[in-house]
Amino acid sequence: MVKIFKGLIIFLSLIIANPLLDMLPPDNYDSWKVLDKNEIKIEYTDDFDIPWCRATTVFPFSLEEIYFTLKDLPNYKNIFGRVTQSDLLDLNIVYIRLDMPYFLYDRDYTVKYIEEERDGSVFFKFHSVVHPSASKYYGAVNLPRASGQWILTSLSENTCKVTYIWNGELLGSFPSMSLHTAWQEQGSEVLGWLSNYINEKGD
Repeated sequence: MVKIFKGLIIFLSLIIANPLLDMLPPDNYDSWKVLDKNEIKIEYTDDFDIPWCRATTVFPFSLEEIYFTLKDLPNYKNIFGRVTQSDLLDLNIVYIRLDMPYFLYDRDYTVKYIEEERDGSVFFKFHSVVHPSASKYYGAVNLPRASGQWILTSLSENTCKVTYIWNGELLGSFPSMSLHTAWQEQGSEVLGWLSNYINEKGD
């Protein structure tokens, strides 16, 4: 694998220390429940304190193309359709605001991204943090346990398996009966937007 981390700081000690990341399902966990098994496979689990969701697909792009797109944190508002604000507050720390559909209040959170490379894959993990410069919107529902990870596994020079895992909590007045639909839509939308952005950027 190309050493794309050259010149970057990898905070491995923080990965071990953060309680939200400790709650992620282990790599060998295999009891995911399937919501959608089309081109983008969407799954979830409620076996943990956090309802984790997972979306998986294969992109016709190199690992490096996907990696550097995900590293562009302040540009998330141009990559992902529901992101209306993505403010870089500090090294690898970003404030995100999401436009929710219908009558729902916006959601927002501040997260720190941490990188790790192991077993032939790149892990791009994120967890909620408190930052004094984060925007405060009283019309938004804050997600204090926002967390998850991207896993990039190169399959060939121009193909890469992409896995996106996230905390499925939406809080506020979001109806619990609609969570499965929301998770399915989020997984499909996020990977779809990422793929479209990289494809259009390469044209």
